[in-house]
Amino acid sequence: MVILDVLIIGGGPHALTLASLLCTSIGLTLEEQLAKSSISERDVCPPLSLRVVDSYGEWTGLWESQFTALNIPHLRSHTLVHTDPLNKKSLQEFVLKYDRSAELHSLPDQVYILDKNAFFNDMRLGKKERKRLSVASTLRKSLFFSLPGTKLSVDFFKDQVERYNLGKVLIKGTVEKIVPEAKVKYFQVQLQEGIILKAHQVVMATGPTRAQMANIPSWVKSIGESYPEERLQHTVHLMHHLAKSKQKLRETLCEAGQRVMVVGGGLTSAHVISIALQQGANHVTWVMRKHLQLKQFDVGDVESLVGRYSHVEHGIKMDGQAYLRQFYNERSLHRRLAMIRQARKGGAVTPEAYVHLKQFILNGRVDVKTYCEVSEASWCYRSQAWSLSLSTGDHWTGDRIWLATGCKLDVKQDSLLSAVMKEFPVQVIDGWPCISESLQWAEGCPLYLMGQYTALQIGPHAVNLAGGHAASLRIAKDIVRRQQQDGGEACELSGEKSKADEHIQQMQGLFWL
Repeated sequence: MVILDVLIIGGGPHALTLASLLCTSIGLTLEEQLAKSSISERDVCPPLSLRVVDSYGEWTGLWESQFTALNIPHLRSHTLVHTDPLNKKSLQEFVLKYDRSAELHSLPDQVYILDKNAFFNDMRLGKKERKRLSVASTLRKSLFFSLPGTKLSVDFFKDQVERYNLGKVLIKGTVEKIVPEAKVKYFQVQLQEGIILKAHQVVMATGPTRAQMANIPSWVKSIGESYPEERLQHTVHLMHHLAKSKQKLRETLCEAGQRVMVVGGGLTSAHVISIALQQGANHVTWVMRKHLQLKQFDVGDVESLVGRYSHVEHGIKMDGQAYLRQFYNERSLHRRLAMIRQARKGGAVTPEAYVHLKQFILNGRVDVKTYCEVSEASWCYRSQAWSLSLSTGDHWTGDRIWLATGCKLDVKQDSLLSAVMKEFPVQVIDGWPCISESLQWAEGCPLYLMGQYTALQIGPHAVNLAGGHAASLRIAKDIVRRQQQDGGEACELSGEKSKADEHIQQMQGLFWL
């Protein structure tokens, strides 16, 4: 059996970015292209044998289904953040080439927040007057800072697959286990379909959004009665079902006249509520553990307009580059984890999504319950309804419950990694694996991770497109290094930067430059 050089598990945006690097015809002269370093001809690698295995058999299939399911009009990140690792302006050029600027969404000119429990980041906490987000018109209308529409993004992905000739490397299959063999000279990757693939290096780019990793609250597990499956569902399961069935969510989310509860304070919860209202839900109760937080980006300060991290250290507000420099220079992974949580601040809703729901909140059709959790739930077959007790002392009865509670990250519970974890145990902090700077699982084990699992090395943006870009550069560079070592060549990059500087430079597109 042929042993591949590299096998990537998962066909999402992060995998697309990495595969584009590994398949590029320039032979992976990454530093020359992206860091503008001087590289000699001997640093060029021969082509790699590469395959990508994905459960849905097409690039970004699950990603596309998620956006279709929730009827999301545009991405949350601006046009400088995308999946093409070799051209910063690639998405903008695509828009101009095909005259699709009408599909770019500008930020709202002004948004007034009336709800006392809603505010922009922690800097607005405690202020009860009107809260206003104002965007300079020059930035708002800028091609550089527009938000690409969903269909535009999907077509851009497909165009990238063609440009980098990636259609031939993707195969359909669902991975069951990754087993290191022969002192990790290669990995044996077992698929549900009975196929076994072998590869010298494996990249796991599935992320914690797999259905079995849905974050299910403890009160759900304590429900004693059997209940119809469709009456209590997690949005992650819904996305996977949609991707496989190609059905439309609009037919399945709820029925007209029903009372719906949505649990969670992130953007997904807002989209679910919006669709429920469109489908004729009589009333929606929106339950979240904390306040209703509004942010243009899931990481970063809204008012900076550039996706930079709002980080206050000893009373001094630091910009994004200063924040990242501190993060990458921090040796304590426990401290890094604290910085990650401070930067993300939990789930958040975009101002646009809030504006859409505000009229329903004001007329009472949507009841927002902040600092609230479900204490107990029971299902009554006679009335065919839910009966819930809330931590605020309130009681709720209704027809359907949607859990928009995200995924629980715990590498120890990931079945794909069980054999690797047994052979190469690593330290795990609150579910996050302590991997190397190159995102390799452990010394002597060339398994690489992408997505949220890499947060302790990449930073709080690890799960985002910008994080996928940074992760791809680190992994590709390490694979090139390994290939050159195997070929008896030394890799000598001139003009070496400090690790922190190099990692910051990998964040192409994250900052408004």
